[in-house]
Amino acid sequence: MSHKRPRFFPRTDQLSVITATIGLGYVLSRFMFLPDRTVETMLFGSPISVHVDGQAILIILLAALITNGTDVLIRSHPSFRLEPLNLHPLSHWIMPVLTTLTAGVILNNIPEQSLWLLGMIVGVSILVIVLVIEYSVIEPEMSLISRLQIGYTLLSYLVALVGFVWVAQLGVRSVISGTSILLIGGLISFRLLLLHGSDSAEAGWNSLVVGLILAELMWALGYWALPPMLVGSWLLIVLHLSVGIICMGRKRVTFGRAVREHAIVALVAFAISALLLL
Repeated sequence: MSHKRPRFFPRTDQLSVITATIGLGYVLSRFMFLPDRTVETMLFGSPISVHVDGQAILIILLAALITNGTDVLIRSHPSFRLEPLNLHPLSHWIMPVLTTLTAGVILNNIPEQSLWLLGMIVGVSILVIVLVIEYSVIEPEMSLISRLQIGYTLLSYLVALVGFVWVAQLGVRSVISGTSILLIGGLISFRLLLLHGSDSAEAGWNSLVVGLILAELMWALGYWALPPMLVGSWLLIVLHLSVGIICMGRKRVTFGRAVREHAIVALVAFAISALLLL
């Protein structure tokens, strides 16, 4: 008797090809060296130069490659198979791309070979989980909806935290760091809002506001000599509060109740952060 593949799980052959390609890309970025590049431009009348090393270029190329693999995987779902011009699958690129970049950044900062190999296995495994969830949430079974949302949100927060800490650790000018935080926070909040039922237009405007709030906060924190982990944690708290209040507002929960519930989370988190500074 033949067994039909569940609609909420992608084809294993496509998933295997994407996984193997990304893993091979990480290996090449470890042992293959490209010449560094320096990008210079003018922004608001001030000269800005950004130095990009060869490994970073390879990681960016990997991120571009994962967009194609994710698109093929998502469009293989029965909901999109007959709609080649449907732009909805583009939103499913966000987390795989950010996960690929995040794992690449971490791996580039691990000097020891054995630890790097372990990190690569963990990073690729997380990427596989993200791809499976992206496929599953297209038409999730009712019994899986809440678990998928919780798992996806936790993975998104993990990627956001690593991205925030990395930007804070770079110590670049506020224009660059603020723009980077705007992109990371805005894209992740956009994907989370879509996951919780917002339409594209509503999620787009709300995520733009969230991204701008995070960018302004990063701009202010850039003037303080704070540990990168602390800066990233504060940004993650604001991201969590912003997305949570927006989602609770959509579910017609009393605004005052939403603020109180998330204010408690914020106070506890900031109190722990203050204790770490002492």
